Amino acid sequence: MNLNRGKLGGDWEVEVLGAKKKDFGGWSIGKGEVVYDPAKGANSRMMTGEKGWKDYTVECDIKFITSSNYPGGIRTYVDADTGGHYAVWLYPPTKTIKLYSGTAFDINAGIVTLGEHIGMPYDAKEDVFYYVRVVHKGKQIEVWFGKNKDKAELIIEANDNAFKSGLFAFDGYNQPVHFDNILITGLGIPRSDGEAVESQNKLAITWGRPKVE
Repeated sequence: MNLNRGKLGGDWEVEVLGAKKKDFGGWSIGKGEVVYDPAKGANSRMMTGEKGWKDYTVECDIKFITSSNYPGGIRTYVDADTGGHYAVWLYPPTKTIKLYSGTAFDINAGIVTLGEHIGMPYDAKEDVFYYVRVVHKGKQIEVWFGKNKDKAELIIEANDNAFKSGLFAFDGYNQPVHFDNILITGLGIPRSDGEAVESQNKLAITWGRPKVE
């Protein structure tokens, strides 16, 4: 999955309330991390994948720079046309993690809370990476969370069939947030083992780890 300086590569695109952008907007790569800066484009998503992706597992590390609401989280089964989706959002002030379904790119449209978890292992520390994993199996949705992959716990389980397939998205709202170590696995989904060959002056992101070359 590639990101070029100045314009998005073919694997990623940025969306702001349904409008696709031709540049990164508030998204960039810094020190090997995916960086979201709301001052450069608030309430936007950086998406990848295909409409037909289903029954997949996505995992990544997520870090919040402040402990204020609302930084965002990640989305799965995103409908690239309507914005319908599932979303896992984190709320640092209350140490809360919620699983939503929604009917549009705007997180507030048609929002339904499918599950929530409060407290440990989420202690809402600033500038610290946490591990999150979302697993789709038919109607079943699992959310795993922890200080790292080895310490991840199942914190939310839900059954819902509002969306049956779709893209993945990093989700930013009005606070800065960083992501790393994105991995998406599932039947028919191409996977990289972390190797990327890019010319200089390009930003590269692989399924396993974002990096600057």
